[in-house]
Amino acid sequence: MNAFTYYMPAKVFFGRNCIINNKEAFCDLGKKALIFTGRHSAKINGSLKDVTDALDAVGIGHVLFDEVEENPSLETIEKAAGIGLAEGADFVIGIGGGSPMDAAKGASYLLANPGMSAEMLMQEGTYKHTPIAEVATTAGTGSETTQYAVFTLHKLGTKNGATQKAFADIAFLDAKYTESLSDKVTINTAVDALTHLIEGYTSKKANYMNDRLAESGLAIFAECMPAIKAHDFTPEIREKLLLMSTIAGIVIAQAGTSLPHACGYMPTYEKGIAHGRANAIFTRAYLELFPDQTKPNKIIEILGFDSLESFNNFLKSILDPKEEFTEADVERYTDTLIATPGKLALHPDPLTREQVYEMYRKSLLVY
Repeated sequence: MNAFTYYMPAKVFFGRNCIINNKEAFCDLGKKALIFTGRHSAKINGSLKDVTDALDAVGIGHVLFDEVEENPSLETIEKAAGIGLAEGADFVIGIGGGSPMDAAKGASYLLANPGMSAEMLMQEGTYKHTPIAEVATTAGTGSETTQYAVFTLHKLGTKNGATQKAFADIAFLDAKYTESLSDKVTINTAVDALTHLIEGYTSKKANYMNDRLAESGLAIFAECMPAIKAHDFTPEIREKLLLMSTIAGIVIAQAGTSLPHACGYMPTYEKGIAHGRANAIFTRAYLELFPDQTKPNKIIEILGFDSLESFNNFLKSILDPKEEFTEADVERYTDTLIATPGKLALHPDPLTREQVYEMYRKSLLVY
């Protein structure tokens, strides 16, 4: 067994009413919170009220930034941090899916380093950040237990992961906040978590402990597949999906994501494809890349399929049809990805341009 290290600092509270029942946990973070949400969902599902009620109960001030867009931009991070600095906020809370949680992580650096621009999030260097709390209201990104944040870079016409990485200090997981999600969002986010499990499991940085977690997450997804197919999202199923998503976050916190995520960034930016669905489009061709099919076969076995093709057919059956792509798109995406070798670094074997091209071609033009 290869040597490995394992670092998982986020303290996770799981279960119904976990925010109000553990409200004292906020007291260790600061005196005033800058809260991040989108425009609507956190107000509808009750998560924002639960957070502000908890903060009020323990005497912590708060200011709300509710302008986080899907795939938040660096410009949004700067705007929010400016408000937080003016209000004297000394820690951040992200409430939502990956976008508000990632935005909170990004702003935590700008609050701790006044005068620095959001561009520094994408640069090398060691910077401090304020404490972070996360409240997951979708079962997909796992951002509450990862150190990653992804931002839209309008100047480059794509999304990219921040170089500056920060774990949450505390994370709250209450499945009741996911009950107002549409079936479409529930499925897209669940598939996002599934791809986290798959990519972390097959990553160059995979290790024994992480693999056992990934297999447990895959087994939970398998238990939920009939409900996903039938759009029968009971509170019990939603709780399982949230747990699976958080496990998947822990998995990629240790092993990272791989090619499906890297391949999906430009199509997501250009076509507005949901992140989880973009990853799923590339998953079959990704698993076919492995000369040693031991782990891909284990994934298929745990999920209960007899082949990669049947797994891919399941994904197509639960997701929207993919958009139209051209050969020119495939060539352009391939050249862009090859030009950023860091995005290929977690694949266990070196990849040629032809292999990357074939992955794009199969995923966008064939399968």
